[in-house]
Amino acid sequence: MRKMTMRRAFSVSLLRSNPLLLSHSSGNSAVVALDNHYYFNSSSSSSCCVFTSTFHVYAISHFSTNPNPTHARLKQLLLEKSKSGFDKLDDALAVFDKMLHMKPLLPVINFNQLLAALVKMKEHSVTVSLFKDMCVKGIPVDLFTFNTAINCFCHLNRVDYAFSLLAGTIKRGFHPDVVTYTTLIRGLISQDNPAEAQLLFINLIRFKLIQPNVVTYTTIINGLCKRGHISTAVMLFRYMEKKGCKPNTVTYSTLIDCLCKLRLVDQALGLLHEMTKKGITPDVITYSSLIQGLCDFNRWQDVNQLLSEMNTRNISPDVHTFNILVDAYGKEGMINDAEDVIEFMIQRGQHPDVVTYNALMDGYCLRGEVDKALAVLETTMKRRGIVPNTRTYNILINGYCKKFKVDRAVDLFQQLPREGLSPTVYTYTTILQGYFLTGRHVEARKFFKEKMMLNKALTLDNFTCSILLHGLCQNRFVVEALSFFDTMLSAGLIPNICIYNTLIDGLSKNGHLEKARSLFDNLPLKGLRPDVKTYTMMIQAYCHDGLLNDANELFLKMEANGCLPDDVTYNTLIRGFFHNKKYNEAGVLMDEMCARGFSADASTASALLDLLKSQEQNPALLALRKKFLT
Repeated sequence: MRKMTMRRAFSVSLLRSNPLLLSHSSGNSAVVALDNHYYFNSSSSSSCCVFTSTFHVYAISHFSTNPNPTHARLKQLLLEKSKSGFDKLDDALAVFDKMLHMKPLLPVINFNQLLAALVKMKEHSVTVSLFKDMCVKGIPVDLFTFNTAINCFCHLNRVDYAFSLLAGTIKRGFHPDVVTYTTLIRGLISQDNPAEAQLLFINLIRFKLIQPNVVTYTTIINGLCKRGHISTAVMLFRYMEKKGCKPNTVTYSTLIDCLCKLRLVDQALGLLHEMTKKGITPDVITYSSLIQGLCDFNRWQDVNQLLSEMNTRNISPDVHTFNILVDAYGKEGMINDAEDVIEFMIQRGQHPDVVTYNALMDGYCLRGEVDKALAVLETTMKRRGIVPNTRTYNILINGYCKKFKVDRAVDLFQQLPREGLSPTVYTYTTILQGYFLTGRHVEARKFFKEKMMLNKALTLDNFTCSILLHGLCQNRFVVEALSFFDTMLSAGLIPNICIYNTLIDGLSKNGHLEKARSLFDNLPLKGLRPDVKTYTMMIQAYCHDGLLNDANELFLKMEANGCLPDDVTYNTLIRGFFHNKKYNEAGVLMDEMCARGFSADASTASALLDLLKSQEQNPALLALRKKFLT
């Protein structure tokens, strides 16, 4: 929290008084202090670095590319490697060591090329370490060097150090540019601080420190989209156009992807039309997002149209695009279509991966064809040299549990360590649920105590706890369920409304209505709001115990508390009225239910017919028959 506050205060003060940022530093001091961090002072060769690294660069007498490079040959090598990276880290370190000893010293652009090569290799901590060595040894640096180091700190999830280094940039007399600030904005977003990123962006514009470019705008738009603030993202998108900054493919793709994830597919298609009309070419990422969005709505004709459009534009679907299709077809039970997609992608030179076959196996399991899913693992994947992951086994374990073949699921569970894989909390929970589903509650409880409670590496979540509580309550181990619930609270797990629903339902159905009522009444103290399931469970419990007035009162309260009853709630209370011979009240409630677009379910209709058979002359019942059964 302190670091977050420091960054926000630092960014605002920086934007308001840029030249005076380091006015508290003294003359030629080797180290400049700010907020307990330290920065380089260009006037001293003994400068310190904010980043502490245990990595040291050792002199290496040779490297594989060229053992004795001349200045010209080394410059050419650095130019090439800055674009692709070195094959080995040792080669890059050997070049750096050679550069340190060359006379005359190579210009800063060549050192920047070496750092760029390391960034290409994703050796961010090593890059920062070499940057430190350059500062300590008095090797000239420029803004590009600082930007590279700032970028590396962001990749290392140390945005606080990146902001600290910004002060060192200014102290050296450099003026941070759009790349500097865009990098910092991206760093804040990557550390889930989009509000701070937005504040920094606003202040940059307000104090006119930079002219944001398309990358800056797109970075902020991406941050807004990740938080689901699509309307604000679209407003910023229109603002950048108004300011003369032309959005590119990445900008449009970012918005399109967000719209599709929010199920606003038609608006996303509108943006696709807009970008092509403006001459901005969509890419495979753009189309993949749209295809995913359309698959979510089973709009297969539109999917085919987009695939045809991609072909016309000579944009080839990649593995991710094909995987979307395989997954979508599998979820709809269209296994033949999913297999056709896999065959087609192979023909197009794309190699199916573990995600592809996991999606296919999931499709088989959804159809109940678990053995066929297992065959995909044992034959197809093995033949193609595709290594399964934990999800592969989770799919099979879940499939066998749903087929009540828990022993087969346990065999697969035990196979995971032999494959070098670790089961997840979902794996354990699936086995636990399988035992309960098959009525093997003794084994379920033993499995939980021995395999899950004693596993310190396993963090239990609300879903797992809900499965255990439901299983215990279903098998009438209510006291044990309450004991576990207390243990869960003591361990610091914060139950959600689903946990409380499970307990309330289990308690009320096992003769513990008062305990269920106590849990329900205390929900506001826990910061939770009952949902429609919670209310319906309590109404059903009251009706079952003949407390019809309490049930009706709670029914009236739920709507007043902003929770609308659904068809299950109405039917539950109507059957309660039937059971207590409140036929007129049942008729009024049925009228209200129908007015809201709901109808009597099979249980309610059956209850009404049974009553009519036994009490045919009751006027209220005859009126109900005339109204609802004719």
